[in-house]
Amino acid sequence: MKKLVILFLLGVFPMLLHAIGEDSLTIDYNSLIAPYIRAHSVLGEVKVADGSILKWQKTSSTNGQKILILLGGHTESYVKYAEFFYDLRDMGLTIYALDQRGQGFSSRMLPDREKDYVDDHEKYVTDLEQFITDVVRPKTDAKVFLLGHSLGGAVAAAYAEKHPSQLSGLILSSPYLGSKAGPLAMFILRALDFFGMGKEYVLGGGPFSVVPFEKNKETHSWVRHERKMRDYVDSPAIRLGYPTNHWMTQLEDMGKLIRKNAKKIASPILVLQAEKDEIADSAAQNEFCTNSQNCEKLILPGAFHEVLIETDEIRNVALSKIRSFIRKLSS
Repeated sequence: MKKLVILFLLGVFPMLLHAIGEDSLTIDYNSLIAPYIRAHSVLGEVKVADGSILKWQKTSSTNGQKILILLGGHTESYVKYAEFFYDLRDMGLTIYALDQRGQGFSSRMLPDREKDYVDDHEKYVTDLEQFITDVVRPKTDAKVFLLGHSLGGAVAAAYAEKHPSQLSGLILSSPYLGSKAGPLAMFILRALDFFGMGKEYVLGGGPFSVVPFEKNKETHSWVRHERKMRDYVDSPAIRLGYPTNHWMTQLEDMGKLIRKNAKKIASPILVLQAEKDEIADSAAQNEFCTNSQNCEKLILPGAFHEVLIETDEIRNVALSKIRSFIRKLSS
């Protein structure tokens, strides 16, 4: 019986041998995670067609024979994912994390750099195409996995629809495939965009500000929320405020196309769905999965939007599933 329990823990939660818990994260971040990232990572940039500069980080583990490309969400940079990269250090992965246009250290689209704006959502996909062609693919013919969170999940799905044979697996963490704002709010956003206010913040929005843990709707983990806020203090260049009206309409249009074309994706898909997500629409994720050829959805009970910086109880389940998904498709 004892042996069966040990095998269960090793099989279902293998990451428990590698992940750092909330209780020790503050200390271990400085003593283990940050030194690991410094020792195993290089930074780079790629200039895309319209002259925008996209920044990226490559983190290589021992025997990195597989590739994982990571795309973060709105307001995010690769610095947010240091703990995640550390937790995958035994997976034999070379991880490329791209700061998308308008995000992180990459070029911003408006003179007011804290406004999240994109004139055409297709540019996210063409940026990723160039990044993979110029930076990732010339160096290897290894299996490639694509992981996107929120906005990054939408871009990852759109890329997979255009390039169905390029990926070994697609992982979508709380993908933003539709807004929870509702029809009336979207009508107002489109009206404001139509009447020349597309570059203005959404109603009630504004520049960057530190969000107190008690008011956040992204994670139940105090220590991981504080780590995320600390990144904005340590790296002011990555700060970003609310989206603009036009950005919201572009993302809504992008989500509709992704849901419609989901059947074009040939690779296996894993969707991590946060049960208590107040940002990305779960119904849109369900529609996408239903329309796909091979989509597995994991609902994370009680989780807010940021499943990869949630409490250990939630995050460990997500990590375990990501690890097993990649291992299964790598064998």
